[in-house]
Amino acid sequence: ERAVFSAFIYDCLLIPPYFWISLNVGSMTLLAEVLRGVLLVCVAILSWVTLRKIHRGQTGAYDFGMGKVEQVLSLLVALLLCATMVFVWYKSLNRTEAVPHDFSAMSFAAVGLAFVNLCANAAPLLPLYRALKTGKSVLVHTQFRAKLAKTIGSVVVTVCVALNQLASDPAVAMWADRVGVLIVTLVTLHAAVELLKSAVPDILDRTLPEQHQMKINQVLARHYENFDALSWCRSRQSGSDIEVHVGLGFAGGMSFAQVASISQKVMREIEEAIPGSRAIVTPVLADPAAAE
Repeated sequence: ERAVFSAFIYDCLLIPPYFWISLNVGSMTLLAEVLRGVLLVCVAILSWVTLRKIHRGQTGAYDFGMGKVEQVLSLLVALLLCATMVFVWYKSLNRTEAVPHDFSAMSFAAVGLAFVNLCANAAPLLPLYRALKTGKSVLVHTQFRAKLAKTIGSVVVTVCVALNQLASDPAVAMWADRVGVLIVTLVTLHAAVELLKSAVPDILDRTLPEQHQMKINQVLARHYENFDALSWCRSRQSGSDIEVHVGLGFAGGMSFAQVASISQKVMREIEEAIPGSRAIVTPVLADPAAAE
């Protein structure tokens, strides 16, 4: 929670001067950075609020946890990043003439601000990485990926902004700006694609990967003689939450204590085989014909 909040503060402090200088010097690379920063700050606010609710146990309205909320926020990050980069690249391509400009304090301020932005993007990486190691929150993972992508892009952005603002040849300045926008776009779209690949399957309730399915099957195979039928086996992952629902059929002559004991053993072994999972076994009356 503190790591996400510190990253949010960094962005809030940089956005106003970044936006003002980008408009004054006419750098599309700086504009791309500031627009992306504004959108990510909006999502960071929602992420921070969600983490506060989780850590304070204020999730009573969500019986199945906040995993879906986390992935919806990840999807929102990806879509906003894509929309921003398409807009900035379109604006950059429309600038077809190399316009000479005078060197001024504003030009040096733009380069200095790009360097400060690079340092600010790199600063939260360590606390976010530590938070990622201590827990498996999708929100923290999303913020870490976003910050890592911004840091890599900021290295190139700083160089391109320096060339754009300090180069004596207007053509060099224009193409440096375009290269900067292109690099920012590629890095951002790559991060967006990775976020989409992570969020969409969970939102659609796709079953667990094959390696997890095999572990569930191994547990059921060890207890195959203790139940008469496997009625269903459903699984899904929602954020960092893994849910496994199994329906086991038992003969009508078995006592409740026997059924409960077998069900608890299966649940416990599934949760041990898949760390972070929550298993639920629903006992049902097996069809006598199927049992035979």
